[in-house]
Amino acid sequence: MSDLVPLTTIRERNKLKRLIGWVLLYILLISIFAIAVVLQTRRVNTLNFASGELQLTTPKTQYTVGDNISYTLRNNLSLPITFVNACPQEPLYVYSWVNNSWVRIHDTAAASACHNTPRNTVIRPGSSYTQSFADWPNLFNKPGIYRIVGLATNYTAIPYTDFQVIAKPVPPQVQTRTQIIIQKVITPIYIPVPSSSGGGGGDSGGGGGKDN
Repeated sequence: MSDLVPLTTIRERNKLKRLIGWVLLYILLISIFAIAVVLQTRRVNTLNFASGELQLTTPKTQYTVGDNISYTLRNNLSLPITFVNACPQEPLYVYSWVNNSWVRIHDTAAASACHNTPRNTVIRPGSSYTQSFADWPNLFNKPGIYRIVGLATNYTAIPYTDFQVIAKPVPPQVQTRTQIIIQKVITPIYIPVPSSSGGGGGDSGGGGGKDN
């Protein structure tokens, strides 16, 4: 009879086994969930976010107020890049350098500029997309330093480029000099010539006196 295990001890052992079983089950479920999250994260990053370089350039680094400023987006990635068309708002983020900091500026295009424009612009790998700010003339109507930034929906980096806008040169004023020529006109004084008739009479009278 001494070899028999008390009923209380058996219950405690069973309880401990069940507890260990539940703990192992929870650990297994948590491990499976963590692995699934990691795999899904890698899958999302692979499908939605491209790695590589997206270039944003402008034809020049210096413009004059009133010039038409254009830009080009070049997709050097292995996946397409999508840009959201925010028309009538400016197509890219535009900043102006004011008081030693970048300040974002805005302009609104006319309603006609948004007709027949796609909501999203997709740039295929190895392709480029060029557009100008002609419909947003108030963005660069003052001299200064500007920055344009491209933000794609599935690209983690932020490409940008800077350029300067200078004032229009003032045309030189042509000064015309008027030369006044004063011509001095000298009017000769007329002096009458003495008459010869009086002298002849005198000569005749003198000759008559000599004969007497």
